[in-house]
Amino acid sequence: MKQIKVPAVERVLDILELLEENKEPLSFTQILKQLHISKPTLSRLLCNLAERGYLHRNPATKKYELGLKLLHIGSSLLEKIELREKAQPFLRELMEKSGETVELGILDDDALLFIDKWETDESIRLFAKVGSRFSKLHASAPGKALLAHIPEEDFKRFTQKGLVKVTNHTITKIGELKEELKKIKKQGYVFDDQEVREGVRRFASPIFEHQGNLAGVVGIAGPAFRMPIKKKNIFGKMVKETAEKISESLGYRK
Repeated sequence: MKQIKVPAVERVLDILELLEENKEPLSFTQILKQLHISKPTLSRLLCNLAERGYLHRNPATKKYELGLKLLHIGSSLLEKIELREKAQPFLRELMEKSGETVELGILDDDALLFIDKWETDESIRLFAKVGSRFSKLHASAPGKALLAHIPEEDFKRFTQKGLVKVTNHTITKIGELKEELKKIKKQGYVFDDQEVREGVRRFASPIFEHQGNLAGVVGIAGPAFRMPIKKKNIFGKMVKETAEKISESLGYRK
């Protein structure tokens, strides 16, 4: 499939790459000469990038350099990569032990983002897609594990528009959700019984990094007939122990 280039995006990337390659701050004229972008367009792009923090314009020299926003993005990416690398052997171990699909996710803005998965060989299984996002955090075990450990102001922002009903099992009352989140903190894992998809059950536990901050969440997902309620504590213990191992690998100590 032939890829279509977007001129505006190409120009923004050219600016960022030019400043990264030169290392030293560049003036408007220097950037103009090297990139051959029209003055009005370059002026708008530089202004927008500076306003968003991707570039910094020195008031004294009036020269441009890369902004701190890029450092923040880079640091976030490194954290995701480290979590995925550290977690992989434990994810595989959990998949083999539970016989079900295992997922690794993080909180990305206000959504659950899956960054890794290990699928079971069972003919009937849950197919997980790395890179998929799920915004209805209250409806899934991984999402609830994240909600249980975010600041109160973030929780209020997430719930201010109410809780969407995804299936007939989804929690839609904020009071009920808060009680569920209290249980998560006490027992170390959370369970969702077909709350996001009929016929699917999930278990999840939070992962913490070396400073004690929430790093992500690990979960097991599979068909309800293979994950009966009577085995709730067994699956819950499995996922909790895996989360603790991953947390320890990241330097977390209770």
